[in-house]
Amino acid sequence: MKALKIAVILASLAGIVGAVEIIADDEDWGNHVIMSTWNVRGYPEKNEGNSEWFSEQLNEMSADIICIQEIANQGNVDKFLENEDFYSSVAFLDSSDGQDNAIFTASWIQLDDLPDPTGFQHPAQTAYVSYLGFDAVVVTVHLSWTDTAMREKEKALLKGVVTEMLKKDPDVIIVGDFNTKEKGIQELAQAIGMEVMDPADQTGVGTTHAGNRYDHFLISPDLAKEEAVRCCIVTYSGSDLKIAKKVSDHLPVLALFKADEQYRDRP
Repeated sequence: MKALKIAVILASLAGIVGAVEIIADDEDWGNHVIMSTWNVRGYPEKNEGNSEWFSEQLNEMSADIICIQEIANQGNVDKFLENEDFYSSVAFLDSSDGQDNAIFTASWIQLDDLPDPTGFQHPAQTAYVSYLGFDAVVVTVHLSWTDTAMREKEKALLKGVVTEMLKKDPDVIIVGDFNTKEKGIQELAQAIGMEVMDPADQTGVGTTHAGNRYDHFLISPDLAKEEAVRCCIVTYSGSDLKIAKKVSDHLPVLALFKADEQYRDRP
């Protein structure tokens, strides 16, 4: 029932019909994983109303796995697990950066924190995740925004990151805030041997309130061929849009993956 509810929510939140393919019955939907990425621009919200709104969005999206950028520090990660009931585990390594990345998962997702790649301005976070037949290595990143030279250096590092992660599992996901638009992200994906999950029927829709599409899912060819279904950008209107702009300058992006046992790569 959870996944069927999510499918309807995904379509409505994205503001388009058919944002996610509706599968015929609840049992089929149980064999799927929803993943999200969201640059939250800090956590928790200082305003109680904004904080409640944020929690409501997480509950409505019900992403089994969520990659958060700009969570800041260990104290805020602890608050997230305390406040956001949907999530029970996290892969996170505190640093002095103040814009750290974290990977949170629901209780039914197996989560193994892995050593993180180095050399990034905002430290990347890596984890192995598994549910039924879905198993993958996830690396969430937040590439430099103001330092163009640093961002290009980080992009070059990603080729080696992908090579190393493919040794652990043929299913690899590099996800997060790349501060890179569509043409640039396609070039990056090609250079590092990955594929971009393009949001369906959302041409021209940005992942920031300024209209830029900076947040992406890059997936390995094996994952693209077998488990990947599609992704969508969550958009808001009316009073929700007003609060969304106060909460973050970015919008969440959701991706759907098959989890049938036939796709499992590890015993």
